[in-house]
Amino acid sequence: MITALYASLLAILLFILSIRVIGLRGNPAFAFIAKGKGDDELLQRAIRAHGNLTEYLPTMLLVLFFLESSGAGDTKLHVLAGAFLLGRVMHGICMGFMRSNMPLRVGGTALTLLPLAAAAVSLLMQVLQQ
Repeated sequence: MITALYASLLAILLFILSIRVIGLRGNPAFAFIAKGKGDDELLQRAIRAHGNLTEYLPTMLLVLFFLESSGAGDTKLHVLAGAFLLGRVMHGICMGFMRSNMPLRVGGTALTLLPLAAAAVSLLMQVLQQ
């Protein structure tokens, strides 16, 4: 159920980033989240924040699911998934809601790629030991 927990939290983040894009495109129902409507730079950044999450999310969730199914420890799963979630939140805030904040972007990228790589290596090691 650990993978399910993080899948639900990341889906909520995807929802937030999605309505940000919809709002910036001019939908009045989401104007509350679209401060800066009509600003092409903000729209493009929000689109990339949304797209970037959708690019990394499936792979991470699959790797977490296989790790969890193969009996990986709860602590390991929470550390990997929690770091990934934090990274995606940091990156989503920076790219989706701000014009620039390099520390959030760099930190978010690192906390996306490092847990993804660590989870992949961990799963590979489990597979090779079988």
